[in-house]
Amino acid sequence: MKIALRSIGAAVALTAFAVSTSVGAQGPQGAAQQACAPDIQAYCAGVQQGEGRLAACLRGHSQQLSPACKQGIANAETLMKEVVAACGDDIHRLCTGAAPGTATECLRQNFRQLSMPCKRELFEAKKGGSY
Repeated sequence: MKIALRSIGAAVALTAFAVSTSVGAQGPQGAAQQACAPDIQAYCAGVQQGEGRLAACLRGHSQQLSPACKQGIANAETLMKEVVAACGDDIHRLCTGAAPGTATECLRQNFRQLSMPCKRELFEAKKGGSY
């Protein structure tokens, strides 16, 4: 279960990062987007956004990324770990069959069925700009 939760957590974090880079989120995610914009242009310009492809591209170029981009990604992942901790049971219950990179969208689609701790954490993450 820890391995599955860890991989789901990574998927949620990377999905949130990919979404933030495509929609221009504010807050910590917006900072990550701004910090990684030159890296995205340099290493991932031809990558189609969605389903974690942009995050996978950045991960594939991790050795070449700027320190600012690395820090932005680390901050986004830290924020999303809190969401995963609060929503792990909901992810397993509602999103087990979700395609890779779509856990965040699955949580949004099932918002009314989420547990109160998960809803609370998603609300806090959204206030911080990470969801």
